[in-house]
Amino acid sequence: MNVLLNSNGQIIRSDVVGELKMRTYLSGMPECKLGLNDRVLLEAQGRTTKGKTTDLEDIKFHQRVRLARFENDRTISFIPPDGSFDLMT
Repeated sequence: MNVLLNSNGQIIRSDVVGELKMRTYLSGMPECKLGLNDRVLLEAQGRTTKGKTTDLEDIKFHQRVRLARFENDRTISFIPPDGSFDLMT
């Protein structure tokens, strides 16, 4: 987490750098969906954000994530492989 403050202690900029790691052991081929408090989606729906959202920038997804769906409705949709994998960095 990176935070830049001004001389009054107010946040000028903040970033979180990390990974979303998953471990799955599901039978069959279930579709999993994950939604985040994404500012772009909430503003497109006409909802107020009031600082409780995240700007998702410079994202890399696992190869099983349906990128077209993410671009359309900001839902992270995928059929997970068995075991551990990095869903998003």
